[in-house]
Amino acid sequence: MTPRRLTPALLTLLAATFGFTAPARAADDEGRLITRNTDGAWFLQQPGGASGKGCMARFTAATKDQSQLALVGPTATSPTAAILMHGPRIATPPAAQEVTLELQQDGLPPATLRGALMPASGAKGGGFLMVPIGDLKQTMASMRPKETGMQVRVDGVDVFRLSYDGLDQARDAMRDCLAGKPFTGGKSLAEATAEVRPVGTSTITGTAFFKNAVLAKKRYPPKGSQAVGLIWMSDEFKQWFERVKQSQKMPDRIPEHIAKHFMVTTVLDDQGSFRFTNMPPGEYQLIVDFSYTETVARTEVTGRTDVYAGNQYIGSNDHLSVWMEDVRNSVTFSKTVHITKDGETLQVSLDKSMLGCFFVCR
Repeated sequence: MTPRRLTPALLTLLAATFGFTAPARAADDEGRLITRNTDGAWFLQQPGGASGKGCMARFTAATKDQSQLALVGPTATSPTAAILMHGPRIATPPAAQEVTLELQQDGLPPATLRGALMPASGAKGGGFLMVPIGDLKQTMASMRPKETGMQVRVDGVDVFRLSYDGLDQARDAMRDCLAGKPFTGGKSLAEATAEVRPVGTSTITGTAFFKNAVLAKKRYPPKGSQAVGLIWMSDEFKQWFERVKQSQKMPDRIPEHIAKHFMVTTVLDDQGSFRFTNMPPGEYQLIVDFSYTETVARTEVTGRTDVYAGNQYIGSNDHLSVWMEDVRNSVTFSKTVHITKDGETLQVSLDKSMLGCFFVCR
């Protein structure tokens, strides 16, 4: 791997160029499927415009946390390529933060690299770790087609783990993309989805918000985050989930025939708007999971004055210190909805005050 030297200007440029948020792409902009296996799937994004610019090969793991690894080529505004990691254990600083990371791969000595933790604009699914690359083609050539239990540590802390396969095919697709050759062999996301679960013409749309009291203001999931998810409640899924509940433990790896039931979408605005498209008739469970900050009053007894009348003790007065403190809270809630016929648009108000919980309620 041939990392580029990090400078404040480079970090600022990369943050602006790559837009480090939870992926906010429409279904037809997710790229085309390169290959899929038991570890996950590789997709290639090849936008129009300048030849060979904006190419990205992205691997999404089949594990429940759906960690991602992306090979990001130069764009029309930045000549720098990068390796980008996204996962739930990666921190999300308010601004780009240069770090030293240790890469551990099975059968190889640890490697030390310079990278950066990148701001994630409120996305709850984790953070982004970026390693700028001087020569992407050379870096791809040095990477093994398959990795088992690849691990990245920052300051001695395990922040990213991933097993993947099929990088040889992803590498070939990226080389062609960087050379300006169109990638037409793979399926679109919609076509790949149709192979594993039914696809219809219905839409589920609405807003998600939380109120912790009748007069409290509404709390919305962050714009751009993937805080709203959906589960297709087929008989197959219900039977599997009953077995999970009886075992009282979520499996580390969700089987492919079950993973097809899980979908996420991007929050569209500051009012918690969301949309799921191409849905067939059936029963669905909508789930929202996000964090918010509220200011609360804290009170502490800092002293006490005893009150006497003559020599008779009649009581005490506490000395109180009051201050305001920002507290980070998390909330999870869900709602069951039904699409009764293909082609309908279902409007949903996803509000915790009227909902029960599905997996967990906080």
